[in-house]
Amino acid sequence: MANGPREENLSEITDRFQLATIIDDMWKALVHFFWVVALIVLGFSGIFYLHGRLTYKPQYQAYCTFVVNTETAYGYSNSFYNNAVARQLSSTFPYILTSGVLEEIVADRMGVDKVPGTITADSMPDTALFTIRATADKPKTAYKILTAVIDNYQEVARYIIGQTQLRKMDESGVPTKPVNSAGLRRRALIGAIVGALISLILLFLYALSRKTVRKENDLKAHTNIPILGSVPRVRFKKRSSKNTPLVLMDKNETGIALGESMRTIRTRVIMDAEKKQVRRILITSAEAGEGATTIAANLAISMAQRGKSVILVDGNLRSPGLAKAMGLEAKDGGTIDVLTGMMKPKDLLIPYGEFGLKVLPGGDPAAHPSKYLGRSEMEEMLETLSEEAEYIIVDGAPAAVVSDASIIARYMDGAIMVVRQDYANLDRILSAVSVLADTEIELMGYVLTYMEAGITGYGYGYGYGYGYGYGRRYGYGRRYGYGYGYGYGYGEAEAAAQKEE
Repeated sequence: MANGPREENLSEITDRFQLATIIDDMWKALVHFFWVVALIVLGFSGIFYLHGRLTYKPQYQAYCTFVVNTETAYGYSNSFYNNAVARQLSSTFPYILTSGVLEEIVADRMGVDKVPGTITADSMPDTALFTIRATADKPKTAYKILTAVIDNYQEVARYIIGQTQLRKMDESGVPTKPVNSAGLRRRALIGAIVGALISLILLFLYALSRKTVRKENDLKAHTNIPILGSVPRVRFKKRSSKNTPLVLMDKNETGIALGESMRTIRTRVIMDAEKKQVRRILITSAEAGEGATTIAANLAISMAQRGKSVILVDGNLRSPGLAKAMGLEAKDGGTIDVLTGMMKPKDLLIPYGEFGLKVLPGGDPAAHPSKYLGRSEMEEMLETLSEEAEYIIVDGAPAAVVSDASIIARYMDGAIMVVRQDYANLDRILSAVSVLADTEIELMGYVLTYMEAGITGYGYGYGYGYGYGYGRRYGYGRRYGYGYGYGYGYGEAEAAAQKEE
């Protein structure tokens, strides 16, 4: 019984988070597919408008108003009786019309088999006024029907009501404009609403179909890889240079959030590496664009700042550019030249910063790097670099896209998977994890990048500095310090990080 309220609270939080996630996904899809949604709305609005225009049939109405005048035996008009007669005329007219007697007479007078329109009648309440209306799709036809009704109505009504006098008060003549409106604006508006509802349904289905990682423990149900931390999305002014530089923690414009996050990740990595004797670390992701290079560079910088000797290697030989993205002047040669036996790794190392970090650039792009990565030169290069530094961090290619990462993993001690928030499909991420697991490399954990709050502000944390959270309160994830849904709590790794500062 004691666990009831707690479980209920967790369930409510989970339900709200799932709803918030769907709303966030729908909003992002709306922003991303805005023109598609606009075309759907405008398309349905145009279809309804065109349909209304094509199917619109103008109706013209001719009318005549009478006053009922019935004289009594004493020679004066009884207004009460006149009003009663007018009401009776209005109520009996549908019966007369239904019986077909009047329609036959009107059709015969017009020389047609069937009345080409409709005939209605109504009386004004509490008056002796009575109006007959004839409606048809042509003005003259409506007026002809009305004239025939006026000429013959009293003859038919006499058998039901008796002697009455209908004195004409007002007549429309031949109508000049239709009484019905095409309602094109209204139709267009209805079409736009229908298009908006269809777009909303499509966005909802799209949001339900998305299977991506939104928060830190989303992979917990699918894999036992621990979370090492999350990195917030850092925005800064764009530069005019075509080559986009990396967001590095030792640059002032990136702010303190990135540095705090990377120090937490560094602490966890070092703790795990020392425990499991991991010295060569591969940084990879499922797909390109998830921030693996950024994490590799910042982890190397953070570890160097901690006093560790680190060499950062550009292992993405298909698209090398690590050194240049870090603002370094690359030498003539790189990893590919070492693997082909043309150069020595020591001759290509470039110092970075003031903490002793060294970077081995990738060199020129290679069309088929896998045939070079599998050579003995790869092992020899790593052995040589290990003599120069305590830790070797390799920035590898996406594991779910090409086989390069799995080949490099055979020579490494541990691997870190970089996962971008709400980016790669979960199946792709699990495929990349499976590829690395097949090499029997130690999967140290994963880092969630580009973390930002959704429009609801629900469940999207910035990693470090989120307070105690549900992780500490409910005792979840104390080993790795992640909490329940709101980023991660204040675990052992954070405590260790604070002691370092």
